[in-house]
Amino acid sequence: MDISYSVSIENAEEIIMNGISKGGMMPRADMLLDYLNEKGIRTGVISNNCFSSNALIKLLGRLLPRNKFEFVMSSSDYIFRKPHSMMFDIALQKAGLPADKVWYCGDSIEADVQGAKNVGMFPVLYEGATDDGTNPFPHQNDNLKIDFEYLHITDWTELIDVLEQKR
Repeated sequence: MDISYSVSIENAEEIIMNGISKGGMMPRADMLLDYLNEKGIRTGVISNNCFSSNALIKLLGRLLPRNKFEFVMSSSDYIFRKPHSMMFDIALQKAGLPADKVWYCGDSIEADVQGAKNVGMFPVLYEGATDDGTNPFPHQNDNLKIDFEYLHITDWTELIDVLEQKR
């Protein structure tokens, strides 16, 4: 179509991503990351995002500047999307960990909880609200049932409490 850009494709992606959504941090996500960092608990990201991992890394760096994510994976960089086991298997390979040593947190029963469970990770379902009390993904989990062990939280401090009890 003979389209050309005055900036690199990477810069164009960032401009588009930031124009579509400035992004936002869920309440107390920074507290959770500080706790995990302090305790030496390793972290990574698997996202069903339409933007590249590199663009997502920059966004996360802006929103959560104290993060120590070992890797950030975006489904746009792979052929697969969560809940496909390949996304989780690649993350396990990157981390060098067996699935039974990993907890996976996400807000989607189908993509995150079921996906993590299918590869042997312990699933954590986060259904928190923004500071104004709204759910950023209303109804995505409606009518979906979970018939296996998992942790359900509505605030990141609940995960800190659970982890403290396990120490």
